[in-house]
Amino acid sequence: MLGWSGTRFAAALHLRSVCSPRSAAAQGSHARAPRALSSSSSFVALFGSARGFSGTARRFSGTFHYRKVRLTPEDALDPLTKPTNIDKAALHVVSVPIGNLKDFSLRALDVLRGVDYIITTDRPATKTLLDLVNIPNQGRLIHYSRGNRSTSREKLVELLKGGRSMALVTTSGTPCIGDVGGELVQELQKSGIRVTAVPGASALMSALAISGLTTSAYESAKNDKRGADAAADGEAGLSPQTFEDGSFFFGNVLPKSHGARLRILRTIVAPATFPCVFYEVPYRLVMVLQDIASVLPHRFVYVTHELTKLNESLHADTAERLVGFYLRQEAQMLVKKGQLVLVIAGAGPKETAAWLEKEAAKRRRLRRTVSDLMKDAPPAASSHLESAPGTGGTTAAASSSRESSVTTAKEERRQRRKQRAELRRLRQRKKRERLIRAIESEQERLRVILSINRNDASRLM
Repeated sequence: MLGWSGTRFAAALHLRSVCSPRSAAAQGSHARAPRALSSSSSFVALFGSARGFSGTARRFSGTFHYRKVRLTPEDALDPLTKPTNIDKAALHVVSVPIGNLKDFSLRALDVLRGVDYIITTDRPATKTLLDLVNIPNQGRLIHYSRGNRSTSREKLVELLKGGRSMALVTTSGTPCIGDVGGELVQELQKSGIRVTAVPGASALMSALAISGLTTSAYESAKNDKRGADAAADGEAGLSPQTFEDGSFFFGNVLPKSHGARLRILRTIVAPATFPCVFYEVPYRLVMVLQDIASVLPHRFVYVTHELTKLNESLHADTAERLVGFYLRQEAQMLVKKGQLVLVIAGAGPKETAAWLEKEAAKRRRLRRTVSDLMKDAPPAASSHLESAPGTGGTTAAASSSRESSVTTAKEERRQRRKQRAELRRLRQRKKRERLIRAIESEQERLRVILSINRNDASRLM
């Protein structure tokens, strides 16, 4: 007995012999026409439609071929569900979400499931994150910090050289940006370990993106009419390409000391023609904005709160106005918890020109000071060596040489006294700065206590 496929094949061969025009012409008779009709009727009944019959008749009019079946979209391999290859003896730098778990990439999840060990700087936070996405982590987490980096580094190198695969993660965002992961990566690369990246979310790049301060030089010259108008007006004699080239500065976290913060704002942020990005904690936000307002009163500051979370917000204005905003009652919740990123805009043409003029004035004053010192300096010994006829010239030269040596000795003693006095002033200034830092540290501690519990803080004070 023939199965279904065998029955279809036999019916097709029978139809070919019956319906072929060549066989009908050879017989010269229409006696087989009713038989062909009955055969076609049976074939239609067998295959289900007359349209299928006509197509099949045309297909089988020549030599029989097996039909090639195409893959349906359901049968095709989906690249998003294709398993990720985990490189052995390699370190995978894996980015994790900064707030929204849906920002986890499929590749990051595959890598975290497939590696042998996961290196983290905060084991409890990483364990909680992996539990939320159902990734087993029992016995796979390795703690790495500044305290144990010297002992852990050698063990990690041995495990990787032994064929183990590892992933480096941080509490949120991309590792090696403002944490100890960069030092580990450098040491592993020196040991010949391959390091690969699994990119993803980053608070730094997200804050830059929503602030809009990443215009490149080409886009600025072609699309920004304001920059062209400023260049045509001759503001500071600078083109718009100078200020919008896509560069930025990342300073991690500003120092706790008030004096150190002011020093960074004056020396790095003030002359910068590109945006400067800093991570910040909520309880210090008002103090930092006050420092920025004192140094950069006209500079725009972008403050991003809780990126990718439910309470995400962006506030942009001058630092002085932002201080007034955050001191309001309705904004108190924003300075109590969460993660903040500060983006300080770069200096514009007018501000840059003013800063350059200020630096030029400093250089002019320095040159005048050097010129005055050169005028007060003793004349060279060669100017006193005047030749005279006979032995008088030799005697005059000798006396001039003695006077020059005496003057040089006096000048050296004066310089030594001046250096000792300068050294004493320097020591006093350092001592005063240490005292100021201690006072500011104590004030910072009291501010933290005030923000935590006002009742306990009142008892301490």
